[in-house]
Amino acid sequence: MRAKSFRVRRSAAIGEYKLSEVFTGLESSPALTRVFGSKAQMAKIMKHLKLRVERHDSGLWLDRDTGTICIGAKHLTTAKSDFLYLDVIHVLVHVRQFLEGKELYDQAFEYVDRPTELEAYRATVAEARRVGMDEEEILKYLRMDAADDSELGKLMEKIGVKVRR
Repeated sequence: MRAKSFRVRRSAAIGEYKLSEVFTGLESSPALTRVFGSKAQMAKIMKHLKLRVERHDSGLWLDRDTGTICIGAKHLTTAKSDFLYLDVIHVLVHVRQFLEGKELYDQAFEYVDRPTELEAYRATVAEARRVGMDEEEILKYLRMDAADDSELGKLMEKIGVKVRR
């Protein structure tokens, strides 16, 4: 694990928690300080964030109606720690966007063209590079969210990820 202070409580059962009860060490993330503008603003927002562990196999997402962060139980227990850290960075960009009143799931755009997704992926990739991930590792991370290779290629081009072929 490259983000040294990040820890995951993988044993969290189905239910609702404070985000900090399941994911710890986020307060020392420079990426999140950038996302929220300051450590004080980050702390103010993070103090109130909820995480709901659900029976789904799927990853980490933001409930568009409540602003609650959700994670599939299987993803919580099996995903690589560094990928979970990047998932948290990504979803916290969406939390800030949600609080700003942005439309997170604007259907006028394809997923890989959606401005809110591109902002979240750019922040996530910047943090992946900061913690020492190479482009191949970043590609493995991005592949989890892409529906197909065409979509993945389009996303990589838009966020500046280049992998040797």
